[in-house]
This record gives sequence, C-alpha cells and structure tokens, in this order.
Amino acid sequence: MKYNFDEIIPRHNTGSLKYDDCMSIYGASDLLPMWIADMDFKTPDCIVDALKKRLEHPIFGYFNHSKEFYESIISWMQKRHQWQVEKDWITFAPTVVTALATLIQTFTKSGDKILVQPPVYYPFFTVVKNQNRTIVENPLKLEGDLYKMDFFDLENKLKTGVAMMILCNPHNPVGRCWQPEELQKVAELCLKYNTLLISDEIHSDLIMRGYRHTVVASLSSAIAENTITCMSPSKTFNLAGMTTSEVLISNEKLRSRYQDLMNNHHFLCVGNIFGELALQTAYLQGEEWLEQLLDYLTSNVQFTKELLAAKCPEITTYQHEATYVLWVNFKNFGMCHEHLREKLIKNAKLALNDGTIFGTGGECHFRMNLACPKSTIQEAVNRLSDVF
Repeated sequence: MKYNFDEIIPRHNTGSLKYDDCMSIYGASDLLPMWIADMDFKTPDCIVDALKKRLEHPIFGYFNHSKEFYESIISWMQKRHQWQVEKDWITFAPTVVTALATLIQTFTKSGDKILVQPPVYYPFFTVVKNQNRTIVENPLKLEGDLYKMDFFDLENKLKTGVAMMILCNPHNPVGRCWQPEELQKVAELCLKYNTLLISDEIHSDLIMRGYRHTVVASLSSAIAENTITCMSPSKTFNLAGMTTSEVLISNEKLRSRYQDLMNNHHFLCVGNIFGELALQTAYLQGEEWLEQLLDYLTSNVQFTKELLAAKCPEITTYQHEATYVLWVNFKNFGMCHEHLREKLIKNAKLALNDGTIFGTGGECHFRMNLACPKSTIQEAVNRLSDVF
C-alpha cells in the first residue's frame, strides 16, 4: 500500500497541543506550527482499524498487559534493532519523561549529580531540577557541521561522583545517530565511575537512510547490567496521545526497584487499553508504513537544506542523521537571540522551538519539525526568506 504523506490534514480545534496552544505558548494563534515533536501525518491505518474494532466492544474496564504486549516489543526489538530482549526485562511507563522522573526518584537522592549533554531535550533539565538533583553538563562540541561528544570532559565530570547519566540516543535536537564506538566509550566510562546510564531511545526508529541505530544495552552484557533503556512507539507512529512507553531493564535488581516505585503509584504502572493496543499493532503491523515514512523524512531533510541554501543561505544546518526535528542556526545574522525569536513569531509567523530551552549551545538556534508535508516546509522557508 502506498501512503500519502503529502496530504494536508486540518488539526485546529482537535485538542492538539501543537496547533491549539500556540496562543498560550507563543502569544499568537496565526502561526505555522513546526515546533513540538508531533507529526502531521495520519497514524497508520492498521492502528486506527484496530482501535475501531476494539471500540465495538462496549466495556472498557480494568485490564492488564497482555501476552501480545510483550511479544510485540520483543519482536520489534529483534527485527528493527537486532536486540534480543527477554519478557522479564519489559516494564511500563506512560511516557519516557515519566520514566526518567521515576528512575531519578528510584536510583538517586536529593543533591545527587546527574549528567546531561546539551544542547539536549529540555525535559532532561526539568526532571532533574524538579526533584532537587544537581545538573552536571557535558556539552557537545562542534567539529565542522557535526556534533560530537567531548569524552575528555565527560570523564572529568564523571570523576566528580555523578550518580546518573541521561543519554539522548539518537540525539535530540542535534540529530546525531551515535556510532557504536561512541556509545561504547560512554558506557565504559559510566561503568568505570559507577554511574548508572539511562538511555532515552525514543527516536531510535527514526533514523535517516544511510545510518543505523545502536541500542546501548546491546553492546555487551556488562554494559546492559548498568543501562536502563527507555523507548516508545509514540514518536515513530505518532501516538504521543496514547501515553504508552516501555522501559527495558535486564538487571533484575534495578528492575525490581523501579517496579516497586511504579507500583507504589498504583495504576501508573498499568497504562490504558487503547495505548497498549496501539503499541502492539504498531510493532506487529506498522513496519511497511514506517519504511515509507523514513523515505519521506529523509527526503524532507534534504529538501529543507536545499531550499534554505537557495533562498536563505545565511540560515545554516548541521549533518542530520536521525529524528525528524532539524537543528537550525541563525547566528550569521548577528542578531541577539530574543530579536531572532521575535522576528520568527511576529514577522515570519512561524512557531519553532526556542533553542535556549535545550541548554548550553542553544543560543541563536531553533528546532524545526519536518514531519509534515513538503508544502508546509516550502511555506516555512518562503516565510524565512521573506523576513530574513
């Protein structure tokens, strides 16, 4: 079946955070929203059909995770990531950020140091700060148009007694698909300094053509024992509203501690009927749709880069290997960040993610969501060209 990713689907007045909350977030409602990581594509038909069928049964009572829930995750990890997962490793979280917050509560105490690598997904900062832990930064370094890890700085930071590292793999917002040797170094340093490694791999299925994702925990049994992996079909299949994610923990002692805290919150560890059904349908039947999506997203990245180079070359980007959000650099205009932000909102009428929320290195940068029809990208670049 051929899927149409060029279709424009109206989303205003559907309770969409991306579309209906622009006024509260940006101060204007007439913006082209290309900010939050939420695709403007239809959820795959197989998922919609499965949900419709379940709706034919008129009772939506308590439920527990089915055999198919576990089997679908095991099958997906083996098929897409060559990672052999055991059923006992699989635990639940409503969202990956919920999992991060719970993992911080479980394995660290007030005042403990937690390391992140900015510019990075902004909830990493809030989940640490909100629980009175101390953020330690290991900023990424830029070599040409490629972001890399600063391993010398990383080791020096870990030496100071870091309890936990939260890794973004692949990296959001800079779009790196970390290579096995890079991940090996990170994981070995965490082992060396007794730092628990939490790997946020929610974008692991969204890898541009020519690159391949590596699950950190798949590198070795020793690394797996010190790594907790957070994943979800939410980004891959546009299911964020289903609040269903998986946390994979092969270390029995770590898993037991995490599950105990989740159980203490009662039904936080269960989820909902429709989220579970969407997950298992996506993982068992959604691969054909995903393959076509990846072709389209890879094409969108190239399309955007070429348009910017032709119409507004002062706006630059970086080597992009993963995720559907592009890290865009406006430094060549010599404007302060607030002036850039004001021009984007008031003049270009664009809602992009403000780069400063991603921490160190975010100044004069903005994150652009390319999971949309090409006509939307064309309109966005035209607006940028007209204003800048």
